Amino acid sequence: MATDDALQLARDLQLQWFGRQGSDRIREPVVEPLWSGLRVVAAAQDGKGLLLDDGAEVPGHEHLAQALATTVATTSSGVILDAYVTKQVANDEPGVYTGAVDLPSAGNMLVGSLVGRGRRPRREQLAEELNQELAQQHFNEDEPVNLVAVDLLWLDGEWLLEAPLLERKRLLEAVLPGDPLVRAGVYVRPPIERWVGSWRAQGFRGLAFKGANSRYRPGEVARDWTTRPMPRR
Repeated sequence: MATDDALQLARDLQLQWFGRQGSDRIREPVVEPLWSGLRVVAAAQDGKGLLLDDGAEVPGHEHLAQALATTVATTSSGVILDAYVTKQVANDEPGVYTGAVDLPSAGNMLVGSLVGRGRRPRREQLAEELNQELAQQHFNEDEPVNLVAVDLLWLDGEWLLEAPLLERKRLLEAVLPGDPLVRAGVYVRPPIERWVGSWRAQGFRGLAFKGANSRYRPGEVARDWTTRPMPRR
């Protein structure tokens, strides 16, 4: 194989998208916090890294691509990942992130409860949520960012698209054992109640539910993947 196979293949790869079904319809779910930021195809091989958004190289994050290449070089000969460039950066405690979407202050939440935040027009709420999402995809030069990988699609010359998600997750953890800039995202199996409060406190605004046995279909909407807002309690 050519030394740049992973990088070439990644340029033509599309992400798999979430469906709109209820989370209770996902059989044997794997549950993740829903990351904010820019979802990308990430690839590394032979000391080179690449971050792609719809086939185009993502500018301004060359340090993340290089960190990915350096990390991968110690564990495999090449990878292609489903990942997020995110401001939700890891701190010193495993599985804890900071810099997520700003949550309302306690005072604002109290005022909102007194005046009835639920009475705001739905269009207004959606516009605010969209603006917040777009803000999380805009990165200033002085802002710390991480690359968080949530799926492993290609490893050492082999596609893993037909492997069950849970198997891909376990391989991903072995490939990315943990780095200050590049790491595998956290996931849990139900029951999830004890995790929800922690993720909410860290600023995560949603949850991703994916079937443990789900396959990866590039460019398609998954019947066994969905998202839901973060429970309020």
